Amino acid sequence: MKIKNLLSILVLAFLMIGCEEKLDSNIISSGAKNTQEQLDALQNVDKNSYKEVADVFFETQKITTKDNKPYFLVFAANGCIYCDKLKELIRDDSKVKTILQNSYSPYYINLSYSKSHSVDFLKDAQETSELARLYNIKPTPTLVFVSPHGKTLFVYPGYMPKERFLATLEFIKSQNSDNKDEKEIAKELQELFQTQNI
Repeated sequence: MKIKNLLSILVLAFLMIGCEEKLDSNIISSGAKNTQEQLDALQNVDKNSYKEVADVFFETQKITTKDNKPYFLVFAANGCIYCDKLKELIRDDSKVKTILQNSYSPYYINLSYSKSHSVDFLKDAQETSELARLYNIKPTPTLVFVSPHGKTLFVYPGYMPKERFLATLEFIKSQNSDNKDEKEIAKELQELFQTQNI
C-alpha cells in the first residue's frame, strides 16, 4: 500500500513538473497561409460546373448588369440532368448563345457550392443559399429574369425547351421591364406560348 502511495505521489510530481514546461512556438502551426491566387481558386470552384458555356456566363462573385441589360440568372446544381441539358442547348445553339451574349447579363449560379455574391441591386453581399432563398428556388434549373434595376420579371422553374426558351429571351429583351409586374409578364408569356404552340 505504501508503495502504491509513493508511486502515485511520484507520478503526480512528474505530471506537475511536465505541465509547467512551455511549448515551443515553432512546433505549433498557426494554420495554412494561402496565397491570394489559392483563395480566389477556392472562391471560384463553381466555374468548372459550367466551363462548356463559360464564354456565355459571367463570373458570379460580382453580379452586375453589363451595359444596362437585364439579368439572366440560372440556378443549377451538380448532378442535375436538366441543368446539363440546358448547358448543351446554350452551347450548341448559336442563336440562343448570341441572344444571351448580346442582350443579357447572364450568370450561372451553382447551388452545389457556397460563395459570396456581391449583387448590384442588393444592399449586402449574399451567400449562394441566401440568393436562392431570395428567388424561392426549388428545382434546378430555375431560370430567373431580372431587370437591370433588380426587379424580378419572370421565374421559370425547370428546363425550358428550345423554342419556348428562344421566345422568352426575345420577349423579355423587347419589354420595357419597369412598366410591368411579374404576374403580367408571366401571363403574357403564357399567352405567347399558347399562340406559338410551344
